[in-house]
Amino acid sequence: MLIYEVNLEVKEEAKFGFAGWLPEHIDKILKCDGFKAAQWFFRNHEEEGKEPNGSQLWTIQYIVEDQKSLDNYLNNHAEKMRKEATDKFGDKFTASRRVLHLLSVAGDFGQME
Repeated sequence: MLIYEVNLEVKEEAKFGFAGWLPEHIDKILKCDGFKAAQWFFRNHEEEGKEPNGSQLWTIQYIVEDQKSLDNYLNNHAEKMRKEATDKFGDKFTASRRVLHLLSVAGDFGQME
């Protein structure tokens, strides 16, 4: 298992439209083979050492079954998914991505809310 993480900064003028569009976008990605679940997090400017500027900081973490599934997404679907966002929102957001490889699990994730 691994995490495919997308970090977004959405400009103030686009944040409500982006927030309305993003759940459908996440659902499309979850239809790709090996993508099991997603979590959408809010990030705080101050906690990241940034000045608040009206933008929204969000992180989406996709739980992916294996590297083969992620490679399939990156090679066959990612460009189309990214284009949908840029076609709709242009330069009103930035995105960075990273992959986290699971080493160990502790605790009971089934009880988390």
